[in-house]
Amino acid sequence: MKQYLWMAGALLMGTLGCSNAEAAPENYGVITVGYTDFEFNDGSDREVAYSAAYGHKIHRQWYAEAGYMNLFDYTESNENGSVDAQSEALYLAVLGKASSTTGELFYKLGVARVDVSATLSCGTDAVPATCGYDEGLAAGLVGLGFDYYVSQNAMIRLEYTYLGGEDSFSTNMLNLGLRYNFN
Repeated sequence: MKQYLWMAGALLMGTLGCSNAEAAPENYGVITVGYTDFEFNDGSDREVAYSAAYGHKIHRQWYAEAGYMNLFDYTESNENGSVDAQSEALYLAVLGKASSTTGELFYKLGVARVDVSATLSCGTDAVPATCGYDEGLAAGLVGLGFDYYVSQNAMIRLEYTYLGGEDSFSTNMLNLGLRYNFN
């Protein structure tokens, strides 16, 4: 919950700080929803994911972006018991871009802190037990996408992102979202 508040505060500060067009015309916010296919410690699944980010233009061809991703939140029950798992990440990335009259093609390179927590049945029928896992992992982030101009301040984002890290954690994400330029 603290991560949600942190990201909402960062986006709010960015919006308030960018209300004057001359103050910082190179800032933007992004919200996306997508599909993730993840693997972690011999488990895998496909889930709906969402993210929010705040970006700043640091050069005519480069952006810096900080964001939050909700990677998965699933529950599975079978004859061996049940599994309840969640994962979310905070990331910092650099985006290289190439602009055209219809939008911006970009690639993304960064690092992330991925929090994974899970509760699963680990006992027997005679002695039921529940095991827990709660870990913070370091991960690398690589992405490719396109921001399509809808208006002067609004863009539609289509993006593919790969995260890979410790304990054989990996996820492939395909996102569709809205980018709003604060200028």
